[in-house]
Amino acid sequence: MKLCTNLLIGILAFCLCAAAQDTLGTLPDSEIALLRSDIQTKKTDILQQNLTMSDEQAAKFWPLQRSYENDLSKLEDQHLALIREYTKDWNNLKDETAKDLGKRLLEYQKKRVDLRSKYFDRISKEISPTIAAKFFQMEIQMEDVIDFQVASSVPLIK
Repeated sequence: MKLCTNLLIGILAFCLCAAAQDTLGTLPDSEIALLRSDIQTKKTDILQQNLTMSDEQAAKFWPLQRSYENDLSKLEDQHLALIREYTKDWNNLKDETAKDLGKRLLEYQKKRVDLRSKYFDRISKEISPTIAAKFFQMEIQMEDVIDFQVASSVPLIK
């Protein structure tokens, strides 16, 4: 199971490498949409292969997971807008703009943790704490891979 997860995470990272070759903030919306769709498919494959659930649990889990992904996508839209704003002026960033972007980035991170917590509680209550913990263990590993690739595509402030 661990080998399968590692292999699929590697495939997920490979899909993101295309985006890392360009600055993520400069990719057209159509490419971002394709990338997101591909990532979502890979994430679902990983979850299906590694989450063992009864039919009753699965019937409850997958709608919750889709709802989580929908909420996460809205949050990621905010993150992408922040990255796009940053990449316009990254080589000539003023202190005031840097402060604003930094605060907004930290707020995004807080919202992401809050979203995870909300869905951890829901999945724990409606299905089981073990399923919730395993889901978020895998979800956080996959998001860490994505975060690394996104961070790699964003230039450092000059």
